[in-house]
Amino acid sequence: MSVGRNFFVMKKNIFAFFIFISVLSRAQTPGEWVWIHGSNTPNSPANYGTQGVSSQANVPPAFYTTCGWKDLNGNFWMFGGWNNYNVYGDLWKYDPVINEWTWMKGSGLPNDAGNYGAQGITSPTNNPPARSGAVSWTDSQGNFWMFSGNQGSDYCDLWKYNVSTNEWTWMKGPNLQGQPGVYGTRGVSNPANYPGSRQETSATWTDASDNLWLFGGYEYSGNNSLFNDLWKYSTATNEWTWMKGSQVGNQPGIYGTLGIEDSASVPGGRCPYSHWTDNTGNLWLWGGWNASNGNFNDLWCYHPLTNNWVWMGGSNTINSPAVMGTKCIASQSNIPETGWENRAVWKDNDQNFWFFGAGTYVTTFKTYNQLWKYCVASGEWAWISGDASINPPGSWGTLGVSSPTNKPSGRIGSVSWTDDNGHLYLFGGENNSGTSYNDLWMYTID
Repeated sequence: MSVGRNFFVMKKNIFAFFIFISVLSRAQTPGEWVWIHGSNTPNSPANYGTQGVSSQANVPPAFYTTCGWKDLNGNFWMFGGWNNYNVYGDLWKYDPVINEWTWMKGSGLPNDAGNYGAQGITSPTNNPPARSGAVSWTDSQGNFWMFSGNQGSDYCDLWKYNVSTNEWTWMKGPNLQGQPGVYGTRGVSNPANYPGSRQETSATWTDASDNLWLFGGYEYSGNNSLFNDLWKYSTATNEWTWMKGSQVGNQPGIYGTLGIEDSASVPGGRCPYSHWTDNTGNLWLWGGWNASNGNFNDLWCYHPLTNNWVWMGGSNTINSPAVMGTKCIASQSNIPETGWENRAVWKDNDQNFWFFGAGTYVTTFKTYNQLWKYCVASGEWAWISGDASINPPGSWGTLGVSSPTNKPSGRIGSVSWTDDNGHLYLFGGENNSGTSYNDLWMYTID
């Protein structure tokens, strides 16, 4: 009887799997969003299930400012995040083929203190403390790296996660919050160097030599400083190098001439979020927020070979208006609204840059649900989808069914991935009323 029952269950699961694949294949309509997992209700609860076991019923909490990775097998991962005034230290994996989440690591409890273990020594009991607003990288070996974040105060610890062993290693930086950086000499690596405690940045890049790059961020713990320092970490030597910018917070930008490389040019101190790497290894960032409630829409490119920034587009003044143009039509005059917390970024198969959502704050908090594309070859922006209005509601439609009217709500602090077929994925984020989501979306590029 048990063999027959198990065979029936296996057939049922196989049937359900192919039904799901069929639904997704029909749902992949170019130029449309499809809601594929999670709830369309803000602050929906999680279902952790059994650690290490995937299930259709599993779903992470509604999260804001979680950080994410993609592994060598095409799975999506995320760690931490903010949920209803709590932060978490759990690691989740999503398999886009079977549309299932797996709780992989962590206690499942809010504000968990974690376990550092010994620096440089991996252990199955190691786990980073709960946090939000951390930054992430993936190296060529498929290891995940994470730095900084906030749990009441800010961190400056660097962690590495090995996917094959499911183990964390505390690699660098103190296991204390609110610590100033040790800058050393600009351009010179030193085992004593490390960036200071910070949060609210996702401006990170990995270069061809597996060096990890980091720009800017917000130090809430001490002086409410917004940084414009650029750092490089060598995975080979386990050393940080301060490369560019100031070790003093809240510095103004030096724009120079648009499109002209200059050793004096540097973005101002900010919380930066949107970031990309082009085919030649240059590092790009867009927008952010500074200490005077200033919102940026400037675009910058950093050349590692010359150690120089170039102001590439957008305004050199804060809170500049957008030029939306016509949907799906790129133009030299188009420019997105100034904004920040647009952590959802992608690079498509044609090497164009994309971002979704943003927030602005001058006297009131506003969110957007616009999807933008930047063509590196032409230097033009195109508004692809979403609303021109502020704080727009979402339209989820039917789970798993694509529609031209589907759209995520206005939000900030989402996390994003690209699958092996070039689809754009978006998870969670927070709306203008401070409530978060655990919905997962997929967009098919037209």
